[in-house]
Amino acid sequence: MTRDVPRAGEKLAFFSGVFGGALMGGVSGFLLLYLTDVIGLGAASVATLLLVARIADGASDPVMGYVVDHLPVTRWGRFRLYVLIGGALCAICLVALFAAPAWLPGALVMAWVVYLLWGLVLDLFQIPATALLPAITDDPKARAQLAGVFGFTGLLAGAVTTGVTLPLVDLFGGGRGGWVAYVTLFAVLGFALVAFMAVKVRERVVPVSPERYRLADVRRIFFSGRAVPILLLSKVTVQAASGALTAALPYFFLYYLRDRGYLSIVAIVMAGPMVAGALVIPRLARRSGAKPYYLVSLGLAIAGLAAIAVVPAEPVYILACFALTGVGFGGAVALGLVLLAELTDYTEERYGFRTEASLAAMTSFATKAGGGLGAGLMGYMLALTGYRSGGVEQTEEALRGILLAQSLIPAGIGVVGALAFLAYPINRAVAERSAERLALMRD
Repeated sequence: MTRDVPRAGEKLAFFSGVFGGALMGGVSGFLLLYLTDVIGLGAASVATLLLVARIADGASDPVMGYVVDHLPVTRWGRFRLYVLIGGALCAICLVALFAAPAWLPGALVMAWVVYLLWGLVLDLFQIPATALLPAITDDPKARAQLAGVFGFTGLLAGAVTTGVTLPLVDLFGGGRGGWVAYVTLFAVLGFALVAFMAVKVRERVVPVSPERYRLADVRRIFFSGRAVPILLLSKVTVQAASGALTAALPYFFLYYLRDRGYLSIVAIVMAGPMVAGALVIPRLARRSGAKPYYLVSLGLAIAGLAAIAVVPAEPVYILACFALTGVGFGGAVALGLVLLAELTDYTEERYGFRTEASLAAMTSFATKAGGGLGAGLMGYMLALTGYRSGGVEQTEEALRGILLAQSLIPAGIGVVGALAFLAYPINRAVAERSAERLALMRD
């Protein structure tokens, strides 16, 4: 059976769009540092914002996924036009996320308002963008390649923003103005890359049945078996561990190791292993299925994070731990997308409905809820151990809190996700059977 698969140029466009969206998301990850050390808000107040706002906003994602699956089909297909619109709104809101607390009265109130809005517009981009992957092709090999591209691109963008943010903010003059100028630059760049993807990619996979599922069907699809809840829990924990890791990085190198130069170096050190993990591990997984290699990836990430707490506080050992963590997260993120594409086929074969956007909403919820949980835990740990805002010298207790937030807290979250995923029911045989039956139905 011959399947239509994307060519190199289309894969490049897909890479660019994912990279652009991830750049905007990576910049937003510095909001905790910005609000505490530049705006001067308390760590506990910002932690509450990041935790409560993201989880509350994520609760609406299933409805947003349903809406995206039922939007009118345009000449661009089911998702591409909405990726373009959502990307434009994300770029505008990203600038407001940093500008409003800086220049409008009531910094904390402005942060709440714009951060809640950011979560909404992020849905309008993230859900259709994630739904594109199973819609571009139904070829398992091509899907694995695109999942690798999606996975390593997001992680690469995170590494890039980690490495260049503070130097570029300084280049733009530092302070509130430097941050807003930097964020504006990346918002424009991110949207340009998203627009390139929206124009160039194609949607090849059409639903077996033109009938749209009802809102009442969402509960049946999501909760009549254990596949969706388990994958959702696993994704939330992976994102929470990643969110805690990302939020803690600036504090870890600025205060614990006392050398901000290593913040740029760790981005480079993690980028290569992340790319390797995202590209190589999905290829290995084609032999025995995504599930066992997903667990291996989580194990590598957990080991790397936990080791940070016990190795000597010297850059060579710390950077080696981050490299190992990068391999694990690279593989886990890429395979998470393979698992999502397999789950899309599995639910369509079982229930008769194509639900890319509703299942992509699960990833959006996991990203927001997990990221909020991870950043929130980081902020609460800072507050609990006596962190003082404003870029001043920290106490030994605060430094121990930063170390825990960078190591054992995200590692512990990852353990929870790995244990839950052991019960995931879709293995290689189940995934292949679903894909083969759907292919026969379309023929």
